[in-house]
Amino acid sequence: MNIERFIAERRPVWTELEHGLRRAEIAGDKASREELQQIVELYRRAASDLNRVQSYTANPEILGYLNQLVGSAYRFVYQAGHEKPVLDSFVRLVTREIPAAFRRERLVVAIAASAFLVGVLFGAAAVLLDRANASRLIPGSFFTESPRERVARIEHDDERIDSTEKAMLFGASLYTHNIQVSFLAFSLGALTYIGALWLLFYNGVILGAIATMYVLDGVTTFFVAWVGPHGALELPSIIFGAAAGLLAGRALLMPGDLTRAASLRRVLPSVWRMMIGTALTLVLAGIIEGGFSQFSSKSIPYPLKIAVAALLFGALMSYLFVRRLGEE
Repeated sequence: MNIERFIAERRPVWTELEHGLRRAEIAGDKASREELQQIVELYRRAASDLNRVQSYTANPEILGYLNQLVGSAYRFVYQAGHEKPVLDSFVRLVTREIPAAFRRERLVVAIAASAFLVGVLFGAAAVLLDRANASRLIPGSFFTESPRERVARIEHDDERIDSTEKAMLFGASLYTHNIQVSFLAFSLGALTYIGALWLLFYNGVILGAIATMYVLDGVTTFFVAWVGPHGALELPSIIFGAAAGLLAGRALLMPGDLTRAASLRRVLPSVWRMMIGTALTLVLAGIIEGGFSQFSSKSIPYPLKIAVAALLFGALMSYLFVRRLGEE
């Protein structure tokens, strides 16, 4: 090996690592995850270079420089990993990294939302044109009684959720089911792309048809108050899970000039952050559905439930898509 040529070729990597360490030390806890990942990669390359240089030269100047550089990078990488509390990392993930991923990928989120909304409009239009279409579009498990009859029964009977234990159990079953649906949407998007769009459209059709049935029966307020509080989080989250799948599917099935592996690596940081955000939101939606949405107007006035639904939806959209002061 021509050691002088090797040093000339590799020195830019060492210089970049040196500058990266200096910037990260100045930034402290404000250093971004991307900057830290770059330092780790540069450290690994510099450590490999040190092993090779040791085999071909005894030059004390270059060996001393590389030993010091690799040692500094080692201490930074491994001390930072041990010193950074898990709680701080989680707070940073929730408050900064997840919203940043959604803003970065807002186009694919808009595509997923559009597929769902087109389905809602299709289902609503079909029932408005012919009410008999409701039985054709809505699964039998949802079509056991008319909306007006259901509202009368719920308002007359005792509350379904009458204890904290029942609320917790019901909420757990709900967010477990919804997380499964979201991961199904993700899987269909990642593996087929078009499958996630079809699932969103189909679920939109059902929602549009059911909502229109309640409107035609004159119990619109009940429907909005019953579905709104948890639906304000649950429905967007299913869209978000599908959007993450579409992002992965596009990278896998349409990598462009990149290899599939490189294309997936490029989108993976956004994908896993979006899925964590989706899961956390669905857990909250399940808790709200189990402990709030299921109460009739005997316990919670419907205007209050509708106001909570609007507040939750606005807070979710603001959290994910509105850039805050001081953020990049």
